[in-house]
Amino acid sequence: MSIETIGLIASIFAILMFISPIDQIRDIMRDKTSHTVSPIMYLMMILNCFFWVIYGLGINDFYIITPNAIGIFLGMATVIVIFRYRK
Repeated sequence: MSIETIGLIASIFAILMFISPIDQIRDIMRDKTSHTVSPIMYLMMILNCFFWVIYGLGINDFYIITPNAIGIFLGMATVIVIFRYRK
């Protein structure tokens, strides 16, 4: 298996991991409360993804940049929903 194939597989799994909070967002919006969800994990996810994007840009690696940029966007969306429905 080539290193490019491994990079593609890792990127797909990273994107799937970053998409997983969408179910939680849906539950928060349905219940109209986010009191059981800590935003700290999502803030750390955004920070982690940000630094991976910077690193990926530095080495010009599409397989690092793409999933982590998606992670930043989805992490920010989750944090916004959490704070919007915070009591």
